[in-house]
This record gives sequence, structure tokens and C-alpha cells, in this order.
Amino acid sequence: MLSVIKRNPVSVVLALLLHGLILFFLIFGMDWSNQGKPATPKANVVQAHTVDAKQLNQTKEKEKAAEREKQRQREQEQKRKQAEKKKRQQQLEQKRVAKEKAEKKRQDAEVKRQAQLKKEQQVKEAKRKAETKRKAETEAKRKAEIERKQKAEREAKRKAEAKRKAAAEAKRKAEAAARAERERALQEQMAAEQNSREIDRYVAVIKQQVERSWLKPGQGSEELSCVVQVRLIPGGDVVPGGVSIISSSGNAAFDRSVESAVYKAAPLPVPSGLLFESFRTLKLNFKPSK
Repeated sequence: MLSVIKRNPVSVVLALLLHGLILFFLIFGMDWSNQGKPATPKANVVQAHTVDAKQLNQTKEKEKAAEREKQRQREQEQKRKQAEKKKRQQQLEQKRVAKEKAEKKRQDAEVKRQAQLKKEQQVKEAKRKAETKRKAETEAKRKAEIERKQKAEREAKRKAEAKRKAAAEAKRKAEAAARAERERALQEQMAAEQNSREIDRYVAVIKQQVERSWLKPGQGSEELSCVVQVRLIPGGDVVPGGVSIISSSGNAAFDRSVESAVYKAAPLPVPSGLLFESFRTLKLNFKPSK
């Protein structure tokens, strides 16, 4: 009952007022002064009934008006409730929308935060990879430098060894060449000495043969001497016109006798082979006294 009064205080007050009025008319509308008097004529009774019916109609009208008022109040209350319900629904909808917005904002913030974290992780990962790559490149360069130095050292050792071997080989070859040269020179010297001895021997024989063919031009010629040049061919024959005095004795007859003796002594005893080359142009120091 209290809840109804609290919800519809205006309707309750109006209802109470309406019932109070009805009760007032019922109590004070009756004529209590006629209760002890004798009955009135029939016409008066009809008039009383007419008044009561009129009052009853008024009461009914008032009740209808009160009912209409109640209906109006109920409709207003219903509208108010509907308005409150709508307002609550709007408030709930606003709260829901606000909650959804807040949730969306929170989700967006979370997505943004996750994206930022992912970005930071990507940056860290990129830095880590870059650092790893840098360290790998540094290590590779260090190893490459060590390998280059080791290779350079090996190459230097190889070149030094090759140079040492080349120097040793050059020294060996030089020593061998020097030995060969010494041997060749020795052989040439020995051959030259032998050839010189052979040449001296042949020259001595030729001089003896020429002296045997020489006719002395007169006394005093023993002290004379001259140098005669003789051009020979293999076998010892004298080339025609191949005898000439290149250092005269000062005595024309002596010089001519020497030339004649050379021609008469031909063919002269000469060696064969390479040694003959020393006798193609032969110079004789002709000293008959010796």
C-alpha cells in the first residue's frame, strides 16, 4: 500500500478527497430534522427520491470523473514509467555504447601497445641481427686477415726458399760453369801449349827445310836476319806470290835468297786439321846462323 502511495501520491490524494466529498454529501445532505415528524404526502416522497437519484447521479459522475482521473493518472504513470524505462534503456544503451567505446578504445590501445611492442621487438631483433652480422663480418675479416697474413708468410717462406734454392742452384751452376770454364781454359791452355809446342816444332822443321834449300849469297850473311811472311795452302804448298819480306835484313841479295829458299823448300811440312790454320800465314824469323 505504501509503495502504491509513493508511486501515485496525487492519485491517492484525489481519491481520498473524492471519497470525503461523497461521504460529506451522504452525511450532511440528508434532512435529519424530518426524522421525528409524521410521514409527508406521497408527492414529497417522490421529490425526495428524485433528489436522492440526482445526488446518486452526481456521485456516479464524480466516481466516473474520479475513475477517469485515475485512468488519466494511470496513463500518465504508465507514460512516466515508459519514459523512465526508455530513459533507463537509453542510459543503459549509452552505458553500453560508452562501454563498447571504452572497450574499443582499450582494444585499440592494446593493439597499439602490442604494435609498439612488436615494433620495439622488431627494432631490437634488427639491432641484434645487425650486431650479429657486424660481429660475424668482424670475425670474418679477422680470420681473413689472419689467413692473408699466414698465406703471405707461407708465400714469403716459399719465395725465400725458392730464392734460396735458386741462389743455391745459381751458385751451383756458377761453380759448375766456373769449373767448366776453368777446365775449358785449362784444356785450351793445354791445347794452346800443345799447339804452341806443335807449332814451334813444325816451325823449327820448316826453318830447317828452308835453310837446307838456302843458298848463301856470300860471306858475312851469317850475321844477317830477316822476317819473311809465307802464305800456305793445306799440304804445305806456297801460294804463288805468297812469299814476302816484312822485316828486311838490309841486304837485298840476302832477302832474295831467303825468298828463293822458301819457294825451293815447298811443299813445307805443315800439320793438318785445325792446327793448319796457324800456318796459312806463317811468319819466319830467318837467322841462318842459328
